[in-house]
Amino acid sequence: MHWRITGATNDTPFANSNALAQFIHTNIRPLFLATLPPDYSLDSIFVRRIGPTSGQYASVDYASGSQPGGRSSSAVSEQLCPCITLIPPMGVKSAGRIFLPAVAKTDINLNVPAAGYVTVVNAFMDACLAGGTVAGGSAIMVIYSRKLNTNNNISGYHLSPAIGYQRRRSHPVGS
Repeated sequence: MHWRITGATNDTPFANSNALAQFIHTNIRPLFLATLPPDYSLDSIFVRRIGPTSGQYASVDYASGSQPGGRSSSAVSEQLCPCITLIPPMGVKSAGRIFLPAVAKTDINLNVPAAGYVTVVNAFMDACLAGGTVAGGSAIMVIYSRKLNTNNNISGYHLSPAIGYQRRRSHPVGS
């Protein structure tokens, strides 16, 4: 995920990264974990500045297995990756995507996400799009394009209507 902080009162990249990591830990982490099955867990949150220049990273680390997913049943398969497509404003060339690592067995029926699953994904994305106060400024999730080296606001999003193997994820980037 990529975030933009505007109007930050602190000009130190590490302090801004650390503030964003704490914001994600407090506000976004519980909603993200609510989208995952219990056999997946979050080990850490890493935040690093990428523009205009790179910076040090900040992290929030958790004990192994202490932050499990909140869905009621175990994962269907590691290759069933729900995809959230981030829709850019008019005139922007690239959309963004968030691939969730897995989906619970009870959250899919005939290859269609269940209503309860759609609700928790919407709660997660609505919190990301609303953003919040970070380091004296405001932070919101954006679409970042490596190719164009731009970041753009998100106009909307949608959960992929089909769950299935994501071929692009089977090879590392650049291979």
